[in-house]
Amino acid sequence: MNHSRLRRRHGFFLILVLVVVAVATMAVYSFTELMLAADETAYLQGDLVQARLNVDTGVEAMRLILASPPADRDAMGGVYNNAARFRGVAITNSVDGSVQRFTVIAPGIGDTGAYGGIRFGLQNESARINVNALLVLEENSEAIGMLTSLSGGDVDAGGILGDAIGVGSGAASGDDEMLDADNIAVQLLMTLPGMDESTADAILDWIDTDSDPRPLGCEDEYYSSLTTPYACPNEPLKSVEELLLVRGVTPQLLFGADTNRNGVLDLDEQQRTAASIDTAGVLGWASYLTVHGGENNKTAAGDERVNVNDEDLEVLYDELLTALGDETYASFIVAYRMAGKSSIEDSAALMAVAAVGGGDGGDEVTSPTGGGSEDDSEKELWTGEAIADLDLTAGAGVEINQILDLIDAEVTIGEGDNAVVYMSPFIGDPALMAEYLPLLVDQLTTQDVDVLPGRINLNEAPAEILAGISLVDVDTMAAILEARNAGGAGGGSLESGSSTDRTHETWPLTEGIITLDQMRALMPLVTAGGDVFRAQVVGFDETTGLAARGEAIIDATTVNPRVVAYRDLTHLGRGFELSVLGGY
Repeated sequence: MNHSRLRRRHGFFLILVLVVVAVATMAVYSFTELMLAADETAYLQGDLVQARLNVDTGVEAMRLILASPPADRDAMGGVYNNAARFRGVAITNSVDGSVQRFTVIAPGIGDTGAYGGIRFGLQNESARINVNALLVLEENSEAIGMLTSLSGGDVDAGGILGDAIGVGSGAASGDDEMLDADNIAVQLLMTLPGMDESTADAILDWIDTDSDPRPLGCEDEYYSSLTTPYACPNEPLKSVEELLLVRGVTPQLLFGADTNRNGVLDLDEQQRTAASIDTAGVLGWASYLTVHGGENNKTAAGDERVNVNDEDLEVLYDELLTALGDETYASFIVAYRMAGKSSIEDSAALMAVAAVGGGDGGDEVTSPTGGGSEDDSEKELWTGEAIADLDLTAGAGVEINQILDLIDAEVTIGEGDNAVVYMSPFIGDPALMAEYLPLLVDQLTTQDVDVLPGRINLNEAPAEILAGISLVDVDTMAAILEARNAGGAGGGSLESGSSTDRTHETWPLTEGIITLDQMRALMPLVTAGGDVFRAQVVGFDETTGLAARGEAIIDATTVNPRVVAYRDLTHLGRGFELSVLGGY
């Protein structure tokens, strides 16, 4: 009996051992699976680190490119749309294993002048509205308005948008409604799709230095009454995203349907929002705004420009002679500083006469060539020899406000019956201006500063932004857009026989699209350059497709370009198909 019990116990322990062995085997198997998963995770993490390093490499490559003068960048194909330089750039080769690459990609400008498609290159921050610069425009609205009256400009932004891109502006509620011409800053904001006057005022109140709310704006009194109160900073924005704290600004308005922040409307985003790229505001205000911007006050070759308002006229003459290589040009500029008269003075007089006589001061009022009331037959064309009659040590009596002041200007030498009136060698004929004006704008400046505030880039800004520059009439702005689109945004050649030099903001003048007075009005607001750039860089492994994405703002106004802002977008996905990025 006891023997039988003992045998049953032996069978029990055998089963127990088998169970223990099975459990131990499962534990070992689970541990092995866990270790394999951890090993794979480590490799994936390493690949992700490599992808992020690819992005960093791309950003550093952009800094290196931007360290070169604009002329050198143009020689290599430019930075606007250059697939050879910015698409699928190999960092390693197949000998080292998987090929690592980076691509710099940006939203393109379509045939209508609005956002559409993609390109491979950098985004110029001057193609956006610099929110922090709006207060400067607001402070100078009256002076800019005077120039506008001289140009006969009064633009209907909604009309331009309707004609150019087939959508209405957030500023207009009817076809005949005009934007407020008293405040340039408000006008620019009101051209953003979905913007209203109360939100525009609230944005300006957020960044101005006082605590007094605008008529439709708000200050601390409003923000302190919120459920989660906070203060109105009354200082420049640190980022565009800070606008989400401003009354009336919502994520939908700021970012639109572009949920992955790649600058284009992907198919899934179109399906989810039932929108298309032609839908007004589909990419959000963030695609039109920036808090960065600036231009080097240097030539295309990277040299210092000559300040035509230098007080030492002898030094100025020598510098002008070196920069321009033309004695007639150099001597006239110095003579103008001593006894010059710009044609704009007579334009203002004609406008006043028209107003007194019941005229509207519009396009019918024109500026006479030469800027004087005398017949041109009584004047002489300036030659370099005439400077012998001037004492350069006497100092300057006239300041040049714009380089355009020199066009169709005049200089009077002598007094009374001995006075001789000389006409400017810079004649206001588009064909002649196309020859000398690019040289003047490139080599000369009227300001003794290293960096100019960011203006709006005529070549790259979308139509919505250009519509807010209410300094020329609707038809003229539409003509500028049409000419730009014909040559391709970012600069490009036009039809045979026309000027193709669009490296300076004066190209609408030299191509005969606008008048001299209209160009004078536009000059404070527009540029064809800009030296702060946005780079959306995608770093990826060609074999696995694993990618990282980042967006850097690079300030190239310094000798060593620096990254002033960086945003990691990896968590929002690669953003583009591998075939688009150049994965081979």
